[in-house]
Amino acid sequence: MAAQVFPLDHTGRSLREDIAALQSLGPAVKVALPDGITAWSVTKHEQLKKLSEDGRLSRDAQQHWPGLPDVPEGWPLAPFLISPTVLNAYGSERHRLRKIMEEAFTPARLDVLRENLRHRVPRLLGSLGAPGSLVDIRAEYAQVIACETLCDLFGVPQAQWPDAVAAMRNLLSPAEEADQASAQLESAMSYLGALLSGKRDLPGEDMATTLAQADMTDEERVLALAVTIAGGVPATTELITNAACNMLRHPEQLAAVRSGETTWSAVVEETLRFDAPVQHMPLRYAVEDIDLGEGTVIRQGDPVLMGFGAGGRDPQAHGDTADVFDVHRPNKEHVAFGHGVHYCIGASLGRIEASVALQALFASFPHMELAEPDQGLRPLPTFLFNGKAQLPVRL
Repeated sequence: MAAQVFPLDHTGRSLREDIAALQSLGPAVKVALPDGITAWSVTKHEQLKKLSEDGRLSRDAQQHWPGLPDVPEGWPLAPFLISPTVLNAYGSERHRLRKIMEEAFTPARLDVLRENLRHRVPRLLGSLGAPGSLVDIRAEYAQVIACETLCDLFGVPQAQWPDAVAAMRNLLSPAEEADQASAQLESAMSYLGALLSGKRDLPGEDMATTLAQADMTDEERVLALAVTIAGGVPATTELITNAACNMLRHPEQLAAVRSGETTWSAVVEETLRFDAPVQHMPLRYAVEDIDLGEGTVIRQGDPVLMGFGAGGRDPQAHGDTADVFDVHRPNKEHVAFGHGVHYCIGASLGRIEASVALQALFASFPHMELAEPDQGLRPLPTFLFNGKAQLPVRL
């Protein structure tokens, strides 16, 4: 008998309701993706960890998804699936690409990025306005930090940061009109290609230099920067935004942080558990049949959607309070950055950005409050991400 297909809300507006329903239906549930394509959704914490370490799941659609030729042209998830990046590589190819990219995230380099961010934040906070001003923290603070930190990571000369940020935005928010979107993509990729070329003559201690000097094709180098932007900017933006929003909605917990009873690191981890920026990671494919028990078998070639964000809200992992934000929670375990061989390379950097950004923001504006009545706190219009379209606050 064919498995029942759950009607996933693609707008993301029913995110929590969908998670609760999926977790009640079994270890994996078939869901409807855009344009009638179906995939198995996994939302249980322990099952997510097991499958993330299971060599029978691949992220290489070209090799392991028989349904790829049937994907309609312009399918919205296609860019996540078919580009030859570390995210979609399998086996030794994944290991090769990942090893190169990890060289850009050494502890020494992260220490430099942290200190550089600490020096930049006062300027950024000063540009937000005086106490009492109405400000969109997401657009004017969190996203700026995410973009500028990647400029620093990549080794972009500071005078070129506006051009680099424009390229990032072209990648992340293309125009709806196809020709204009294509032109934006071409412009962004040309910028990244030029950055890499420049590093051959003027190398530095940065990610672009690491890639320029590595044994990779030119396409692999440009795509490595592009996939870092695609993963890093939205995830860091939403992590900072979600954490700030939760702190403002729980003033007693904010008071505990300010008193030293708990830490900003604890806020970041609880936000990752409760309000993970990336809710669903598409897609993986069964290299062979995988029996999950309870009568659920993922067949060879079936696509799988990993509900990493949902894993943090699994009652089997966090009990009856799984759906409650609590920085005092002893167990904040989550899989918000993934797990296993595809664990997020930039996880440590994301944590650094969020901790530095939040501590400085709340220290500078101790009386900050959400604009009433929570106006503008709309979810992003996609089931992949979990964030606010804007976060208006009164400083």
